[in-house]
Amino acid sequence: MPKPQWSDFGAMWKTVREVDVNAIRHQAERSLVIVCVGDAASLAWVGRVLHDGPSRYPMSPDPLARVPLPEAGAFVDLLASADLLILALDATSPLDDRGLAGLRRLSATPRPDQVVLLFGDPSRAPETWSEYLRRGAAIMVDPQSADAAEVVVAAVLDGLPAGAGLAAARRLPGLRPLFAARLTGEVAASNAAVAIASGVPSLVPILGIPLAAADTVILTKNQALMVYRLALACGAPPEFQKRMLEITPVIGGAVMWRQIAAALVGLVPGYGILPKTAVAYGGTYVVGLAATRWYETGLLTDAERKRITAEAASRARDVARRMAAQARTGGGKAGARARGSLDKLSQGASTARAQAGKAVSRARTATGAAGAQARSAAKRVGDGGRKVVSRKRPTKEEA
Repeated sequence: MPKPQWSDFGAMWKTVREVDVNAIRHQAERSLVIVCVGDAASLAWVGRVLHDGPSRYPMSPDPLARVPLPEAGAFVDLLASADLLILALDATSPLDDRGLAGLRRLSATPRPDQVVLLFGDPSRAPETWSEYLRRGAAIMVDPQSADAAEVVVAAVLDGLPAGAGLAAARRLPGLRPLFAARLTGEVAASNAAVAIASGVPSLVPILGIPLAAADTVILTKNQALMVYRLALACGAPPEFQKRMLEITPVIGGAVMWRQIAAALVGLVPGYGILPKTAVAYGGTYVVGLAATRWYETGLLTDAERKRITAEAASRARDVARRMAAQARTGGGKAGARARGSLDKLSQGASTARAQAGKAVSRARTATGAAGAQARSAAKRVGDGGRKVVSRKRPTKEEA
């Protein structure tokens, strides 16, 4: 098995330095306003969930504005400029007159996309709660359930405009664990797909060389961008080079994972795709989890490393089997379609050859008939000529 060389790290850093991170930095530092409207208890609960999370770095400006429902009409301008509206209410308690008046004003106010959270035991919630609130569009949350916070965090992340999740996680620590888990899973799956896409053609010697090189570049860039996003999501300063230096040991481990994958693919052609996919997913997953823990706490113990590696290996095996099966199914269908197309082309060629043979035969027949006709015409012309000569020949008396 090949061992990592310093040249590997040099190539890695060359690739990382070429990454353009300005767009990611602008995305993380974009302005963000989230308005939460509701009763006092629900506002306090949402605020606690969104702010309670890992916070190793100084906090950025708080984007969450909490507005009591009766006062919603006084915040028309804020609502109009907000990125997200969270309506959080106690579903087990009917609204009083002031609350109903505030809900009416809110329903008539221009506002952004909204997430409606109704708190309380769903079994105790009345069937009809308010004529101004569509019950089917609301998310019921039991504050006593173990997954209540995750339900709310997921609803907020899903309700944000596209591309605003990074800025929201950077400013609200409660969003960070789920945002980091989603990002890590997405990038790991993307790198596994790259491994499959480059692994199957690598069985063809001519295509294998350039794709193997492209594979390493793509995986490295994807991991570097993921790590930078995780750092910004955890509130770290935006200097890219410093963030990469902090996480160099983890990225170096990923280089070793990729070398193991390349060795497996090279030694067992046709059967190395599965381990290569597992390594691409697992290595990226390890990088993501380790980077998240580091930027959250600044500490990564050996026990934590082992736990992360075991979790990544377990997930990688399952994901690799599933993706490889899907790739084989897709490849089989593509092969069947290709073979069908070739069969049709072959049948078409056979038909064309048969038609061409008939045409040639007809041409030969036509040519033979034409030749016979030409010979017959020539004979008639010759006969006519002989007759003319015969008539013009003088007799002995005339001579």
